[in-house]
Amino acid sequence: MQLRIEPRMLRSSMIALAISQLFSLSAYAAQSDAQRIAELEMKLDKSLVRIEQLANRLSEVESRKTVGSPQTAAEKIATQDERIEQLEKSIVQVSENAEKRGVLGVPLRGFADIGYAHASNAVKERKSGFTLGSLDLYLTPEFGDRVKSIVELVFEYGTDGALATDLERLQFGYTFSDAGTLWAGRFHTPYGYWNTAFHHGLQIQTAAIRPRFLGFEDQGGILPAHAVGLLANGSMRVGEGKLHYDAYLANGNNITSGVLDFNSYKDDNTNKMVGANLRYALGGALDGLTVGLHGLTQQVDGYEPVQAVKINSTRLNVFGGFAVYDSNNWEVIGEYYRFRNKDLSGSTGNHTSWAGFAQAGYTFADKWTPYARFEKAALDQTDNYFAGQASGASYQRQTVGLRYNLNQFSALKFELNRTKDEQTANAPAQKTNEARVQFAVRF
Repeated sequence: MQLRIEPRMLRSSMIALAISQLFSLSAYAAQSDAQRIAELEMKLDKSLVRIEQLANRLSEVESRKTVGSPQTAAEKIATQDERIEQLEKSIVQVSENAEKRGVLGVPLRGFADIGYAHASNAVKERKSGFTLGSLDLYLTPEFGDRVKSIVELVFEYGTDGALATDLERLQFGYTFSDAGTLWAGRFHTPYGYWNTAFHHGLQIQTAAIRPRFLGFEDQGGILPAHAVGLLANGSMRVGEGKLHYDAYLANGNNITSGVLDFNSYKDDNTNKMVGANLRYALGGALDGLTVGLHGLTQQVDGYEPVQAVKINSTRLNVFGGFAVYDSNNWEVIGEYYRFRNKDLSGSTGNHTSWAGFAQAGYTFADKWTPYARFEKAALDQTDNYFAGQASGASYQRQTVGLRYNLNQFSALKFELNRTKDEQTANAPAQKTNEARVQFAVRF
């Protein structure tokens, strides 16, 4: 007995299959991202294979029909192709809708800024002119429910006018729970508040520029803004507030050509940088207030720039505290750093220094934010750690500014500052007034 398959039955089977696949695909919204991606790809592959099989069987059955069929062979093929095309379009549409919901693809964000700066004295060999800031590409791909990453790639011009590319962050993490994620790679060193709250995209920070002593290593900073190693962080509910922590183990730094080098490729000695940051975000009536403590220690070796010969070694010890209030249109930030460094290569003993800043701003009508900041660094010039850095001089700076939000993605900033640099062995005391205009965007 020969089994006969009618074209009408095959068409019904194809339509039923397509509908079942579409309903099956729509159910992915309730599943996790990793499951949706894997199962979506599997379903699409199976659907296309099954459609092709049914189409071939339909073609074979219809070819055995009598010549008196009202459709020509070309018309039959065209009708069959249209059905397959419609089914494929429907499946692709479901896939695209899933991608729009964030099921597929790599999250990509970007930041950029341009501006104009004028100074009464030359700053980094420049006095005034238009400036191209940085183009910051910020990616956060996730590889399942627990594996995540942060990638930050920055394009910027140096003081010599050359375009530089820097992989500012490349870190991969595994989340055990809200209380713990373990990261590995290059990350922003979690001391204080500013260094981890505001990355290289300037649109997210109120002011046009960072506090000078918290600048990045190649922009006048005196602390290791980046680290390469392991980072553990997390949070937990405590009372009405939330306790957050960071703990890290990373390559130690060295000082070469007057700049901190955080040893991104390898460590120049066996001593590692160890540090922690503990902060508590209050709730209830004090919602919006965060207070914290931080500290780090490491051995930092200084090298002669030409022959790369080690000339000194310092035990860097930093500890301090910070407080942040970000609520009711107020943004108030204060940070304090205490240095108690020990000379490991000479007989100068311990050296005590400090640095800190306070900044306050208030937002009107969600657009206008006037702000002011005072910062100061009192750095011991007999300390090899500061004497070896080109930016290791004591200074104080007063800043006032106005930020105007054109919309949620772009901001225009006007800023004035006055800086007083103390005398060092290599430079006289100097006062500098600077005016700055900046247009910063995110996308």
